[in-house]
Amino acid sequence: MQLSLSGRIAEAEHSKEHAALDFASVAQLAASIGFEAVCVRPSQLTIDDPVEHAREMRATLNQHGLVASMITPDARVARQGSDPDANALLHQIGPALRLASVLGAGLVRVAIKGEEDIPRAQRAADEAREHGIRLVHQNHTATPFETVAGCREMVGRIDRSNFGLSIEPANFVLCGEDYGLSALKPLGPHIFNVYVQNLRITPDGTSEIDTRQGIVRYERLVVGDPAGIDLPQFFDGLAAVGYNGFVTTHQPAIEGLTERELAQRVYDGLAPFVRS
Repeated sequence: MQLSLSGRIAEAEHSKEHAALDFASVAQLAASIGFEAVCVRPSQLTIDDPVEHAREMRATLNQHGLVASMITPDARVARQGSDPDANALLHQIGPALRLASVLGAGLVRVAIKGEEDIPRAQRAADEAREHGIRLVHQNHTATPFETVAGCREMVGRIDRSNFGLSIEPANFVLCGEDYGLSALKPLGPHIFNVYVQNLRITPDGTSEIDTRQGIVRYERLVVGDPAGIDLPQFFDGLAAVGYNGFVTTHQPAIEGLTERELAQRVYDGLAPFVRS
């Protein structure tokens, strides 16, 4: 497995479009700590940006010996559980594929809102295949991919070999799901990417999110804090299903920590599982 630093490290909790660091700074930070890749966020690159911007970003990655693990070039996708237009990228996937190709990213994150998006996802996957690119959907609250069963059903119905999942344990927790081997085993062949963030469900939580079962309150934690996600359980499950791709730190900014301090703590929390 390879560690990837998400641009979310410089974004506030609920921000998807604004970051405290530019892309060059994120890349330099990632390389200096030991990450192999950067996960590109809409705060860094969107489908409305010129291709030349993506070329400059690719040059920056090359300069630091990094690759782009995945791109999410539309903030509506990043807000997928709450944005009514999160599926817009499926209507015209071409611009996202062009950016991914320029960056050298093999994964593009998309979002599905409902039944009517299944044929759109199929067409988008077919187009992506022509570019050698795979599409992924994160298991996420307030989407058809909330649960393990929902993920399995949707991937089966879309039925494209290059359409799979970006698995993230905290979203399973928010929806009352397991995230160990029992959850990952039926999804194994379809896991194309892994996100890791950390939280603890508590009625006194400072944040809340809407799920299909209702509102859930939670407290944001730093990845690696044992009060939240059980990383040994999660990574044991990944190992059992043979996952060997990118593991991306989906960690937003934390008050009181600089981006470097936070990125280092997250790296230290994940490296023992990825490097073993």
